[in-house]
Amino acid sequence: MDGDRTRGATLYGLAAVLLLAGVVWFVRAAPDRGDEVAVAAARETVERLLPDLPLQSGGETMVLPAGERAERTTGVRGGSYKLVMLCVGDGQVRVRLSSRGVDSGRAVPCAAAGEPSPVELTVGLASEFYLAVSAETDGPAVFRWRVTRSRTY
Repeated sequence: MDGDRTRGATLYGLAAVLLLAGVVWFVRAAPDRGDEVAVAAARETVERLLPDLPLQSGGETMVLPAGERAERTTGVRGGSYKLVMLCVGDGQVRVRLSSRGVDSGRAVPCAAAGEPSPVELTVGLASEFYLAVSAETDGPAVFRWRVTRSRTY
């Protein structure tokens, strides 16, 4: 009986060591969640400060890695529109509203700490809203935009 108990204890001991090695490997292989927590907090901030409205023509929260460029297009009716933008990150986001030609665009400063200040523009649109966004940041930036039709009297 002593031989069977020794083999059983050895088998259980090896299983425990293998399980412990698997747990250590799993924890070490997990991705760093530091940026994810900061990005989630930044997303909550911009969505709280610039919420969706029932009658908005378009809007989105975008997570932009450093140097990333993104384009968005949405159909609209002709008229005057108000574009409001916010950014949380380290640096700035450059926004271009023209789909043709080359212009430098408008810089939207990102707040690294505290609450960001909204940047508002009034634009005249015929049938389409175009937005090109370029992140000029050192790390990920959370950018939110919303376009709503201006009231006409």
